[in-house]
Amino acid sequence: MAQVLDYALRVTRELGLSGESSCIDREKPLRVYIAVDGSLPDHPGSDVALLWTEGHGWAIAVENGAELVVVAQLAGAVEPPPRTVARWVRRQFSTSRSPVSMTRTGHVA
Repeated sequence: MAQVLDYALRVTRELGLSGESSCIDREKPLRVYIAVDGSLPDHPGSDVALLWTEGHGWAIAVENGAELVVVAQLAGAVEPPPRTVARWVRRQFSTSRSPVSMTRTGHVA
């Protein structure tokens, strides 16, 4: 658990975020929720979250009421270096993407 917390903090710092609106769900599978400032080009006005699960790695989701709709998934390693995650997140904010059909209900905490 401490390793996941440290990893999430390093990703948060690499993104220049405070981590104030973040949480970790300690139940299996471990999950991380990090609120990200700004909005995605295809989802103006929607709140954005960066999600991590120990089985799937990183995803970006937009909040749609009580649901988180995943719109991008980082391919590759489940725990890539924080700099890799930050670059990927910044690219998502500068390019247009179509949402995938995966939905997660509620927040991870």
